[in-house]
Amino acid sequence: MNDIEAIQHLQQSGNYRIIKRLGSTERYRDGEPATPRIGLVIDTETTGLDTANDSIIELGFVAFEYDASTGAIYRILHTYDGFEDPGRPLDEIVKQITGITDEMLKGKKLDDAEIMEWLKKAGIIIAHNAAFDRQMIERRLPAASQGNWGCTFNDINWQDENISSLKLDYIACMLGFFFDAHRAVNDAQATLHILTRTLPETGKLAMSELLLRAREKSRRFFALHAPFEKKDALKARGYQWLPAYSFTDRFGKAKKGVWSLSVGEAGIEAEQQWLVEDIYNGKEGLFTYREITATDRYSSREFQES
Repeated sequence: MNDIEAIQHLQQSGNYRIIKRLGSTERYRDGEPATPRIGLVIDTETTGLDTANDSIIELGFVAFEYDASTGAIYRILHTYDGFEDPGRPLDEIVKQITGITDEMLKGKKLDDAEIMEWLKKAGIIIAHNAAFDRQMIERRLPAASQGNWGCTFNDINWQDENISSLKLDYIACMLGFFFDAHRAVNDAQATLHILTRTLPETGKLAMSELLLRAREKSRRFFALHAPFEKKDALKARGYQWLPAYSFTDRFGKAKKGVWSLSVGEAGIEAEQQWLVEDIYNGKEGLFTYREITATDRYSSREFQES
């Protein structure tokens, strides 16, 4: 019995699920896209999770060709993986998670020119948890701030696909493959592979769903002056507390900290009504907002008042 026969035998029993190691590929689809665009899937490994103070130690990306009208992904255009010495020893937990050592990083520097060349070519830049990777990359490469970004973590409704965890390796497993996680280029390749797959419940192409969300306008609300006793209602609604957010209150005093939520275009009117009625007891004009498109979404600018 060969491997294919063994796999078929196990799957037909109904007692086993077979997943395959992700291999390298140069092309996902034959032919040429009707409306060709360049996309970029990117990932970073870092010294920690603080986007304001930690450093990138590895950056990897995969540039690819896709059809803007369908989301179909065609061929791989370029792959990059590079290290950067953060100038200090890595914490043990970082070494354990990534397998990266101080010796691997010593004297290394990212190729800024090569990275920027492909960031500028890309019609969309995609990461799994783009709110982290985008802010890390834009602090390291400020010229990268003009791209349009999408996020496989947030821009696909995995709950609707009966996928309960948003961890990249779990999603990959549920879609039938596995890979060596927590290395930048490996994670980028896995994210791209996910985008080529048909979603298990809705039957939609993952890349098509991501593009649909990325093209939408959204509005980020800032619930200024929200009464303290309303914090549980805001939290239950999905608002997050932004402790570093600075604003001047209606009495001219400098304040810090606000509850905030990003809402898609279809939900904006309902969210405004909820804030007025449930948080501000019928009073209007006490919250502010910022209109968001893919150009600012997931960047630090999203969390700044217009």
